[in-house]
Amino acid sequence: MQRNIMLDVTFEDCQRLADPIDLHHFGDLLAQHGFQMVVYPRPQQGVTLADAEIGEYLAETWPDTVRSWLQKYGDRYPVSYGRNLVALGMEELLWGCNLAYKAGRTGVFIGGLVDFEFRDQRAWVEPFAQRLLELARSLYPELQPALAAVYESNTAPSIEDVLKRKLKYINWVNIFGPPYVEKYGREFLLGLPGYRIEELPDGGIFHQLSPTFVAHDLKAARALRREVVEYCARAGLKVTCKAPYRLPRVVPASQPQPQPPAEEEPIPDESVRVYMEEMLRTTLLLKDGMRVKVVPVPWEALTPAQRQIALDAIKAAAIAEIREHRDKRIRFEFNAIPDELDQMLADLAGRDNPDFEWVEVEMRSR
Repeated sequence: MQRNIMLDVTFEDCQRLADPIDLHHFGDLLAQHGFQMVVYPRPQQGVTLADAEIGEYLAETWPDTVRSWLQKYGDRYPVSYGRNLVALGMEELLWGCNLAYKAGRTGVFIGGLVDFEFRDQRAWVEPFAQRLLELARSLYPELQPALAAVYESNTAPSIEDVLKRKLKYINWVNIFGPPYVEKYGREFLLGLPGYRIEELPDGGIFHQLSPTFVAHDLKAARALRREVVEYCARAGLKVTCKAPYRLPRVVPASQPQPQPPAEEEPIPDESVRVYMEEMLRTTLLLKDGMRVKVVPVPWEALTPAQRQIALDAIKAAAIAEIREHRDKRIRFEFNAIPDELDQMLADLAGRDNPDFEWVEVEMRSR
């Protein structure tokens, strides 16, 4: 069962984070938006920075981080530099700020975790998303990124894709900077289906897919995602659209979790791993070229840890299929699709993806 949701606002390939003056300015912006930064000079001894201290800290430490990384690895890997944030008015949520650097480009990632395991924080998801929307609009002209977005995690483009100005995801909020407008055309981007679209003073385009981050009408949400995918397909673009998002169903902590029947011998974890490997090894090739994996899983007989083993195996198999057979349609068939499996595959491939589907069919488990 999914126990949390990650939300982020990202600013890719920022033009305004090239020197310490920009880092001072970025720290000031964070403070203006009600953030404090927590740093850990020694384990378990956090120090909260506020206002001008944030920019001073970034200006002193970030350039050294980049230099030391480049001396050690060159430009083979991105420099990652994460720090915790405290958001005034939303302190009970876990926030974070991350700067990343590669190929002479700097990205900014601000977001955090809404947890469902220890407290039911689902009511925080929409306010959290709206706060990130506010940050996207306010920080975009200051950071001058090539691309900005607000989304549930796992749909961030790689730095290589950004440098090539690839358009692979349509998120809940998208801000296309001038480089993307130049590549894809103003008319095409202004025609994207959605709730709000605006031209920006710098030549960029702001696009918001729906009024709310959370989908209140799942049928309408699916139709909107399909409309976006089809609109881009007509222009020769294959995109993934996951927004607006469905919140996972939360099982109360007091509700018993699936356990092996008492009268039966518990299934060893290694047996689950071997079974999943065997089931996922076989792929059926249909006449139309579709690749099908038939995966019966005895979900009710597995412990929570074993259910996670099964999920991890399915995810790894799905990723391998997507990477190795990009030109083929892929289908996974299950005897049952628990909520956590459905959400995992939706996060991975997107709902209403014409090239990847998962269905529940009648079958017998081994």
